[in-house]
Amino acid sequence: MIREGKARIIVDGVFYNPRMKFCRDADMIIFREMGSRDYLDALSATGIRGIRAHLEAGIRDVEFNDASEKAVDVIRRNLRINGISASVHNRDAASLMRERSYHHIDIDPFGSPSEFIDSACFSSKKFLSITATDTSALCGSSTKAGLRKYSAYAEKTEYYHEVGLRMLVGKIAREVTKYDKSVEVLISWAREHYYRVHLKVESSSKKAGMLYEKIGYILHCWNCSNRECFNMFEMHGERCRCGKPYRMLGPLWIGELHDQEFVEKLDKTGETGKLFSRIQEEINTVSFFDVHSISEMLRISPPKLDEVLESLKEVGFKASRTRFAGTTFKTDASIEEVKRIIMSISQQRL
Repeated sequence: MIREGKARIIVDGVFYNPRMKFCRDADMIIFREMGSRDYLDALSATGIRGIRAHLEAGIRDVEFNDASEKAVDVIRRNLRINGISASVHNRDAASLMRERSYHHIDIDPFGSPSEFIDSACFSSKKFLSITATDTSALCGSSTKAGLRKYSAYAEKTEYYHEVGLRMLVGKIAREVTKYDKSVEVLISWAREHYYRVHLKVESSSKKAGMLYEKIGYILHCWNCSNRECFNMFEMHGERCRCGKPYRMLGPLWIGELHDQEFVEKLDKTGETGKLFSRIQEEINTVSFFDVHSISEMLRISPPKLDEVLESLKEVGFKASRTRFAGTTFKTDASIEEVKRIIMSISQQRL
């Protein structure tokens, strides 16, 4: 018997990943603020997330689905253990979502969600929650896999986790507009081996068209680490101001990766609270810098991140830590200004 949150489950050979407990803990806090009317756990496995959603997030009408007959049997046994009455489907998830609409759809596959995104966008009436564990396809480690699954191009930059999140949201955004719907990101993050996004869906052909103002490309210079972004309606140059050609990443999401008002409402206690606090404090830019990567480029010892942030703010730039890693930061300063400030900190030490 496994205990997680308020749920008790058996596994009996069905896939259960204890490393995703943090994600499910965070989801329960997020789900409570989302206030879903009904919820489909489309790829349920043991049913742990849907069971917790009912017990901890107050979602009364939860449905479960899995293509595996054994998983469906385990889900039904776990529902009885937890005293829950709910519908359990033994279906292909994409087919089920084509036949029925749900207020909130959750896609948490073992691998890529790409084959389910279109049907989830078609079916969802209010919310979408999607996990991707094929991070190599999204972050640029496996370029051809990214093209096949997400119809987008990426290379592994220092801000590759952000590229991965933005490629995932960009794929969802492009699919949802086919059904005269738009999305906004409520919250998203990258951790260990997965990306997780929660989105609000709205039916509006006007907003669906406007959504492409938040879908575009990042231009990255491998020579000086400069980067620029532009949306579908904007023109761009082919070369960086250092004279070297840009590499174009995308199409991807260039809008916000969280809704500030929504994140402010989330409980900030415990380990999940630390993540929510970092997200809340993060400024909105389309990429981030890494102190160690820039210092290596300048051939100096890396300064402390707090020194860099303080120096950037002192000269009038915005700056913050990121939701991604300990030595990364966001700023509205250019790469030239960032390099100048880091070099200045290094020289002051001499």
